[in-house]
Formats: sequence, C-alpha cells, structure tokens
Amino acid sequence: MSLIIRSLTPINVNIKVPKSVHVRIPSSVHIKGYFFDIIASRGDYMTDILLTLINEAADLHMFKKSYLNGDLKLNISKISRELGKDRKTIRKYLSGELPSKSRKRKRYLDDYRDVIINLLTDERRSFDYIDHLYNYLKREHNVSCSRSTLNRYIRNDHYLNKLFTKKKSQTFTERFETKPGIQAQFDLKEKVKIIYKNGDVQKVNIATLTLGFSRYNVRKVVLDTKYETVVSFLAEAFEELGGVPKELVIDNIKCLVDKPRTFSGSDAVLNSKFVEFLKDYNIKCRPCMPYRPQTKGKTETQNKKPSQLENYNGQYTDLYEVHEKLAIINKEDNESISQATLLPRIFLFKKEKDELSNLPARRVREKYHLLIHEVDVSNESLVSYKSRKYSVPKRFIGSKMNLIITDNKLQMYYNNKIIAVHTISKKVINILPEHELNYPKSISKNGYIENNNELILKEMENIRYDNDQ
Repeated sequence: MSLIIRSLTPINVNIKVPKSVHVRIPSSVHIKGYFFDIIASRGDYMTDILLTLINEAADLHMFKKSYLNGDLKLNISKISRELGKDRKTIRKYLSGELPSKSRKRKRYLDDYRDVIINLLTDERRSFDYIDHLYNYLKREHNVSCSRSTLNRYIRNDHYLNKLFTKKKSQTFTERFETKPGIQAQFDLKEKVKIIYKNGDVQKVNIATLTLGFSRYNVRKVVLDTKYETVVSFLAEAFEELGGVPKELVIDNIKCLVDKPRTFSGSDAVLNSKFVEFLKDYNIKCRPCMPYRPQTKGKTETQNKKPSQLENYNGQYTDLYEVHEKLAIINKEDNESISQATLLPRIFLFKKEKDELSNLPARRVREKYHLLIHEVDVSNESLVSYKSRKYSVPKRFIGSKMNLIITDNKLQMYYNNKIIAVHTISKKVINILPEHELNYPKSISKNGYIENNNELILKEMENIRYDNDQ
C-alpha cells in the first residue's frame, strides 16, 4: 500500500508503506501553502513521515485537526527526541498552542535617548536628581511619560545609568508639622553656578521662604548675603504672601546671628538690627543649632529645587533669564503635590493665608526695602547715574529701571528682579561685555571697514539725559 501526498501543484510524492498499515478516511492538512491528503496513519510510520514534512517544532500546529480528530497516531517521545523539545511542549504544538513570540518593542523614551545623553554629558549642566531631569524634559521637550518611567528607563540602560549620578545621602529625619500661619522657614542656597552663552560664569544665591503648613515657597535670586539684602528679601516675601507668620526659623547666617546656639536649650545672640526687624513685624525667631539642618528640613528639602537652574547652564543670555527660569521652577513647585501633605501647595496656601498676621504699617515696612532710584533706559541701552552711563541688556531699551546703590555697587532691577551689577566708576561710559552693545561699522576713505565703537562712545560721553542722577 502507498501513502499518497497530493499537493495543489502538479507534484506527486509516493511514500511506500507496508500493507499491514491501517487505512483511514483521508484528512486534509495544510502545510506551507499546500494541501495534503493523509490516507494512512500508524505509529512510527506516520511519525517518520511527519518529521520529513516539518522544519521545526512550531510546524506541528498545522496537524492540529488531524491529531485532535485521532487521524494521526504519533510517537510523541520520538518526535520529542528528534526536535529536542519536551513531550508536553510537543503535545501543545499538536493541539495548536503556540508560544507568543516576544518582539522588541520600541519604548517611548527611545526617541529622547540622544537628548538625555547630551544633557548628562554636558559638563556645564548639572542634574543631581532624577526629578530635575524629569522636570527639564517635561518643560523643554514636552515629555509626557511619568517620572517612574524615566527612572526605570535610565536604571535599565547601563550607559545612561552610568552617566546619571545621584548625589544625595539617604538619612532619616523626623517630620514635624505646624498649624496654618504659625511658622515659616528661611534659608539661602549659596553660590549656585550660572554659565552664560558667552562662557562667563557667575555665582548667585537663592533665597527661599517656606511656609510650614502649606509648604508654599517664595524664591528670589540675590547676589550677596548682606543684612540689607536678606532683610529686604524677607520684607518683600511677606508682601507677596500678604501677611506675616508668627514664627521664623532661620539658619545661623552671619548677617542675622552674632552668636549661634551651641547646645539644646541655649539661646542664640541675634544681630541688633535684625531684632528690631522682628519687633516691627511681630515675629518670634528660632535659630537652628549649627550642623543641624534637620531643624529646618522643609527649606532644606526645598533648596534642592533651585539646583535646576544649573540644568540650563550654557543657555543663559543674561541674568534676567535666570530670574525667568527660577520663576517657572517655583511656580511648578507650588502647583505640584507635596509629598508631606499629599495636596498641592497652592491649594493649602489659600487656607494658610487667612491665618497669617497682618503686615505692619507701610511707613514701617518701607525702611526695610532697599533705597531705589527710578531711571529710564536710553535707546543706546544705557542708564545714567551721577552723569555716568551704565549698560543694561538691549531687551530693556525704553523701559523703567530701578537702581540700588550698595557698597560702591550699582544694582539694576527690573520688576523687582536684579538684571545687572556695575561697580560705580569715574568712567563716563561703562559697558559690560555680556550686554554685547556692538555698534555699526563704517567704511574709511581707503576702503577698509572700521569699527565705530570708540568714535560712538566718545560722542556719547557728551550726552545728558533728563533723569541724570
């Protein structure tokens, strides 16, 4: 007897089978585009035939119908040995059960991998925390994944994980809570490194006032840590909050504390001027002990946020852009959910604001604001002080500028944000290189191009403005 395998193509294959093989009703099987009629089936014979028809174990599923109907009597152990698969696996294949083929999916953040590498390898930038990198990508590249997705993506990528270094120690700090309007904590993050596009480097300080109940923050760039600067920040922060807390927790900053606490229960000796400020605002002060930042852990935690300014190093045009980025970072922080309260800071602040004490009279508050001269910025991007000209960024041409004079320094403010600092000089014209006040070039008689800067500056020395101080 013969087993005839008939394909749809004009090819016939005859396989000799002994006469003793039991003949069953034909069953149609589809293999790789062909239909085959199996006319005979029995144990090892059919096993040998089947093994000649398949290339791999997965092909067994094409015999599902015949196997389940009982038309195929196969030696499962022999197929298992020949194909190197477990017998249970062979039966699953014959029953039509195929393992799902895993495919390498393209992950969402794969499109941003080069961006992340560029950020982490830029020596001018600093990303100390995964939150800072996540916020930057979300803010500047509209990344829509979760923070945990970014963290997992970096940790599972050996190269990215090597680039990213987490610079913080995990220590336990007992949390303490205060009622609305009771307490605020003040701190300074000093010497934040800012790098401008032209390569200039500037160290700035970030003053932070954090309300104890809501964790709402007021932040501002300040260029020094002098008493007048710090107290002016506190006065302006209370104005922004619309009230005054009953208690202020401070670090042992030298301009406010003459002698710090040395042990628990001891009292610090405060600066006499600062004591007067506290009386005027009716605030009780609680200085921390040295090397005990946990005492004011709310601002210590919040002081990590301004480090995000270093994410933009090499991108800043001038100091005003630093203020703009800090304002964005602070707004995002106040609108975010606090890990301590599980509620947005801005939401709780609305409740806490009503519990703050009233501000003192205006005449009392005014003496703590720095002395200000208001001037106009000329078309040459200069302001005048005592018949001397000082440059400001060109974007402020035609604007009103506030001048503050401290220790032979001329500080220029726009909308309460410091945008330039000049040393008071006897020179008639004083231009900072970062302001890039380059004047037009002219063609000389011999045909060469000459720079007009010196000529123009000479002419400008004779200009007088109406608001000359």
